[in-house]
Amino acid sequence: MARDADKKSRVIIKTEFILRTLGLTLIVLAQVSYAGKLDSYYGNLDSYQGNDLRSRIKAVISKSHHGRSYSDLFEAYFDGDIDKTYEGDLSIVDIYSEDPITKDPYTFESINQKCGSYRGESNCFNREHLFPQSVFHKRSPMRSDYYHVFPTDGYVNGKRSNYPFGEVSNPEWSSRNGSKLGSNSISGYNGRVFEPIDEFKGDVARALLYFGTRYEDNLRSFKNYPMLDKSSGKFYSKWFLEMLLRWHKQDPVSEYEQNRNEAGFRFQGNRNPYVDHPEWVERAYQ
Repeated sequence: MARDADKKSRVIIKTEFILRTLGLTLIVLAQVSYAGKLDSYYGNLDSYQGNDLRSRIKAVISKSHHGRSYSDLFEAYFDGDIDKTYEGDLSIVDIYSEDPITKDPYTFESINQKCGSYRGESNCFNREHLFPQSVFHKRSPMRSDYYHVFPTDGYVNGKRSNYPFGEVSNPEWSSRNGSKLGSNSISGYNGRVFEPIDEFKGDVARALLYFGTRYEDNLRSFKNYPMLDKSSGKFYSKWFLEMLLRWHKQDPVSEYEQNRNEAGFRFQGNRNPYVDHPEWVERAYQ
């Protein structure tokens, strides 16, 4: 009997080893396949830096970008912004209300909850342009570019208005998840800014770095905005770019961002290169 039990135990251990090995093999194969897909999409950009790299990336993501209508964004939200990574409750991930540590103060689960009017937080959600659409006069394809237009609480979106992002030491107002509105504490600009919570600072940074790469040439004439640099050959202000690069380092690419990137690819045909290749950020914006 002891011999039979020992033999059975060895069979179980061997089976578990085979399954673990198979699982690791499948993960490696998936990673190789994914890397191959990205190599095919972007081509070899290893030798490029700075403006040259941004120009090469822009050519790729512009050529494959198929603009969609503004109303189509809701279709993308219920694909790429469904919560599978925080509570996993399939509500919409709203970067202005999502609580990554404890239960969300409120959730949006249906397109029937889109705004409409609102009087306070949790009333409805709408489409938040991380790069304010008033700056580019609501022109296409910027207005409906999924990678910088996020679903967010309508009231908090209204509080953010078209203020630039920044860092706030003494908030005049805070959302229920801790996003803040107040005077900028970063040297270089002392006006009113909006600061998201730490969990989404990298998301915001990579979305805006995508926007700068994709639309730099489109927005040459729209320079009267604190996030932008008015001098020739630049896009973002020095203080603002330095902050984005810092946010990018402090908050690495998340599973939610990767899922959103895949949804964006399905939705409009291009990708956010700084989610696929976060190591390109410093090379492109050096």
